[in-house]
Amino acid sequence: MRTSLSRRLLASSALAGALWILFAVIRSAFRQLEGGAAQLARLMPQVVPSGLTWAESGVWAILTVVVGGIAVALAHALFTATSAGRGTPLLAAWFATVAAGALVGLALDIAAAWGSLGDFGPRGLLVGDFGAAAASGALWGLVVGWMPGLLARSARASATAAPLPRSRRSAWLLPAAALAVIAVVATGLASDNARTAAIEADVAARQEAEAAVTFGAMPDPSASGVPVPDRARTSTDLDAEWCTPERATLLKGEPDAATGHRALPIQLMNFSDEPCVIEGYPDLAFGDQNQHLLAVTLEHGGSFMAQDPGPQRIEVPAGGYAVTVLGWDAASPHGALVTKTVYAAPTPGMTRGSWPIDLDIVEGSTVAVTAWAIDGNAAPSG
Repeated sequence: MRTSLSRRLLASSALAGALWILFAVIRSAFRQLEGGAAQLARLMPQVVPSGLTWAESGVWAILTVVVGGIAVALAHALFTATSAGRGTPLLAAWFATVAAGALVGLALDIAAAWGSLGDFGPRGLLVGDFGAAAASGALWGLVVGWMPGLLARSARASATAAPLPRSRRSAWLLPAAALAVIAVVATGLASDNARTAAIEADVAARQEAEAAVTFGAMPDPSASGVPVPDRARTSTDLDAEWCTPERATLLKGEPDAATGHRALPIQLMNFSDEPCVIEGYPDLAFGDQNQHLLAVTLEHGGSFMAQDPGPQRIEVPAGGYAVTVLGWDAASPHGALVTKTVYAAPTPGMTRGSWPIDLDIVEGSTVAVTAWAIDGNAAPSG
């Protein structure tokens, strides 16, 4: 009868472990369904934190569930053996199911919260749903514990069969259950790390794919830099005939290119009914993809793409145009800080306007700027 009793009690514990695995698998399967069927998962206790069973965890997600089931079975056997003789076998096995579910759930909670513990110490336990798996495990045991209990009840020995001494019954169960619970924490940690690594690898692959088709480096919200000022730090005395914003506006032209060289014209249009005057060089600045001031060297003079007439006072007739041309050498934008916005004002000290535009003026480029000159074109180029 002792052999029969031992086997039936172990069968009761094995049933508890199998039921735990079944609940974890069924709930995970329901979560993968689309539509209202996914809501069925909410009706079942979440014995394993969802973050440890993502597909991204690979084989570790499966091992976490399997090892968790083995730990439940061993803990159930330990609790059943130590509580034997203190109540009916049904209640003892039922209580053991609740305790085993809570213990393994706590181990999984620790695995899921390990990253927060490392970052915030004990306060990390307040982050997320720490304790949810332990509570769900206890609830699971309360719901299904009667089934292992019924199997344990049928294992009652005859009145003439003395029970095994407790030391012989459970001596091996304590270290086995302890090792199984430690294994649950270890596999849970491995599952969480595998999921994190898979997500990081996926993000890196997407960023690399985007970078391959993106002009310049990807924007970096954490990048340090200086915002582009709305005007140059200089003061200019403007006479009453100057082409101020009340009389004129700037228009961006269309970029031009030759082998290894680039150019961008900028026009000043006098939209007033009277002539206005302009002299010298425009005020320019460039913004990168992080909306910071791009480090560019500006030189007054001509380039391969345009001749510089030199600074001179010119009169722009009503409805007429003046033009300046930016010239620079072509550069590879791949992975670089590039020009995403051009800022310009007719004269240093005036408020800058801006245009969003992709230019291969990269960090460290030199841009030549010609002086304002009358533009003979009858219409603006952009």
